[in-house]
Amino acid sequence: MPVPLRANDRVFSQPPGDSLPSDPARAESNARLIPSSAAGLQPTILIADDSDDTRAMFRTLLELKGYCVIEARDGQETIDLTVQYNPGLVLLDLGLPLLNGLSVIRRLRKDLKIVNVPLVVITGFDKHFETAMAAGCDDYLLKPVDFDRLETILDYYVPNKARAITA
Repeated sequence: MPVPLRANDRVFSQPPGDSLPSDPARAESNARLIPSSAAGLQPTILIADDSDDTRAMFRTLLELKGYCVIEARDGQETIDLTVQYNPGLVLLDLGLPLLNGLSVIRRLRKDLKIVNVPLVVITGFDKHFETAMAAGCDDYLLKPVDFDRLETILDYYVPNKARAITA
């Protein structure tokens, strides 16, 4: 059963990934692209944030958990790397330069028809929740990051089988 979307102590009504299993477009779109986790390799996560410190924090945490990490500093780089690497998950800051996070979501979902890559918005403001969900993001995480919530998101979207075996 999907876990309700949570932003710190606030519970939102839409469970993460509800549209993943029932949306035929997600199942059929980009079928030629196989995420690394499906090939038995470490799942790859793209961190899209203009803050070097934030990217470093996520990179360190995720690598310690056994994930491969790629990084983007702006919206256009996020789109380019998503198309190139087809990551298992994108952690996406809304305040990116060149193209903001909402524009990135819209371009990936509507223009490029990339619907098989989960997009998790990370922002300091929960006022963007409904707009981000309407644009096509799959989940939402508020700064400061609730690490238990992050763990739930990781387990839901990109379970790391290698980590589960060694744990």
